[in-house]
Amino acid sequence: MENPYEINISQIMKWVLDEKAKKVLVQAPDGIKPYLKELLDVLSKNTDVYVSGSHTWGGCDIALKEAYTLGIKHIIHLGHHGPVRVRIPEDVKVLFVPAFAKVDIEKVLEREIEKLRGYTSIGLLSSLQHINQLDNAKRSLERRGYEVLIGMGNLPYPGQVIGCDVSAAVKVSGKVSCFLVVAGGFFHGLGVYLKTKTKTFVLDPYVGKIFDIEPIAKKMLARHMYNLSRALDAETFGVIVSIKPGQYSVGKALEIYRKIKRYGKKAYLIVVDEVEPSELENFAFLDAYINTACPRLNIDSEDVFKKPIIGIGEIDYVLRDEIEKYDIQKALQI
Repeated sequence: MENPYEINISQIMKWVLDEKAKKVLVQAPDGIKPYLKELLDVLSKNTDVYVSGSHTWGGCDIALKEAYTLGIKHIIHLGHHGPVRVRIPEDVKVLFVPAFAKVDIEKVLEREIEKLRGYTSIGLLSSLQHINQLDNAKRSLERRGYEVLIGMGNLPYPGQVIGCDVSAAVKVSGKVSCFLVVAGGFFHGLGVYLKTKTKTFVLDPYVGKIFDIEPIAKKMLARHMYNLSRALDAETFGVIVSIKPGQYSVGKALEIYRKIKRYGKKAYLIVVDEVEPSELENFAFLDAYINTACPRLNIDSEDVFKKPIIGIGEIDYVLRDEIEKYDIQKALQI
């Protein structure tokens, strides 16, 4: 099976040998796991290799707990640029391997360029997997007469966006007529649109299309507003605390927990690793959930929860019964 990702095995192997690592833990998103065999076979000739079978959602989700349990001091983390809101302990070393996608975006751009007709200035953005092709895409658009801006946000690469950080888009949002986000699916483009309220197109190289994110965003926002309105009737809240390293916000959870009680309602602190609907459903006495983990959960995944799930920036709207004042740009913590 051909590997659609660029994984520099020689570089990884050099790091392992230089570190004299006796055992390593390999961690990768689900989409990359099917293509790990070659890497694992090479590593296994020189060291003991363990593979994390858990989901890997981002740089916020480093497998430190698994490494500690196994007595491992070296983690190879594929598919993300680096730690996100995580301080890596001094006794653990993590090698981040971007795993750029090999899929060509130029052909899609050439075939679908008419979708951008009428927009003169474009903010060009990308998920990490395609960031190495962004300069070529910029030149291609400029040859066709577009003004192209690539913002530099908080992340390592110009134009890079992740689910919880679209600062590269915010930097140029007042200077462009639309955004073009190179990424698979609508996840990254949705975050850009919700945060900037600027016309946003997604170039998805896996389906070979450029599409407007606005219809999807409006549908999801309508669903979210419905769930917020349902939360107005809640009397008992479960405040979720995730123990994932970059999603651990116990201080904020305690603050919200106390605030809910000041409003005369009941609250309980629920500790989890993964925020899974099946685990929360065991707490049948809860009316609604407060998410203090990944800030995108209560927007992108709320349809899988049977009860309303709201974010850190949304609790005041619910407690004060001020849904009519809701502003997603302020409420969405990205």
